[in-house]
Amino acid sequence: MNLLSETTSTKPLQWKKMILSTLLSGVTMWVVAGLWHTIIAIHYYKNETDADHEGIGIIAIAYIILAFFMSYLYQTSCKKKTIWEGLFFGGLIGVLWVFPHELAMAGAHSEPIPYVFKNAIWHLFEQSIGGFVVSLVYIFPKKKNNKKT
Repeated sequence: MNLLSETTSTKPLQWKKMILSTLLSGVTMWVVAGLWHTIIAIHYYKNETDADHEGIGIIAIAYIILAFFMSYLYQTSCKKKTIWEGLFFGGLIGVLWVFPHELAMAGAHSEPIPYVFKNAIWHLFEQSIGGFVVSLVYIFPKKKNNKKT
């Protein structure tokens, strides 16, 4: 099976929606992350980990890559295409993306274990927003049926 041309159900990929959802969800998650990490919770991160989150360009690229994977997986894996499914999917991606890595960093760099769990909870929320945006792109606008009865 060619992963770039068809899904597991042999339906062709909706490239326009995938590109749009990648850009919209990637930028949304990047902005939410920036607000949280550099304005709202900046003191928490400085005190807990000495993180400064200054590489905003690299962070933006990372979020676009994450959003692409989310858009592809949502399109090929989620069956109902509902907002709730998007929220759940995004939260699951957030935990899968961050928790194992942060746990490894706790072991390798002595990051505090409570921080690992707090950060995983934050990313559950942050990527849920991304999943919500992805689901909106796939749900709206529905194609109008021009048949007259």
